[in-house]
Amino acid sequence: MTISELVKKAGVSRMAFYRNYESLEHVLVEYYEPKFADIFNKIAFKRNHEQKITDMTNFFLELSHDFQLAIESDYTGLLYQIFKNHITQFYDEIIPFPDWTGAKRDYWIHFMSAGVFEIWVMWIKNGQKETIEEISTLIRLFQEFFCGL
Repeated sequence: MTISELVKKAGVSRMAFYRNYESLEHVLVEYYEPKFADIFNKIAFKRNHEQKITDMTNFFLELSHDFQLAIESDYTGLLYQIFKNHITQFYDEIIPFPDWTGAKRDYWIHFMSAGVFEIWVMWIKNGQKETIEEISTLIRLFQEFFCGL
């Protein structure tokens, strides 16, 4: 979607758009940031790891159409950045690793956020052929494997 298409559909002028937003990406961040914040707030203090994965699974399932559009419009990188920012905050506030600093911390956050995010994107790209339960099981398996090393 272009800014011209967006302002036409919204029934506002280009000038009104630019008074409120810097770019189309800014609109997308403003729209998706609260959605990602909500899911991370929802899972933040849950003790049950299974429920966290289930909640995250439901989140990606509910937004699968949006992710399909992101894939087609090449803005999954923007969604990934929002996701990674929340993973970083999650680890910093909820699961602090006092001895994990610098590169160790940074690589762990990139590893976890990119891995989980890419599983969901790949599932959506592949037409959601696997059941949601199969994907959730894979994520649990991968996480158990790497956390158990």
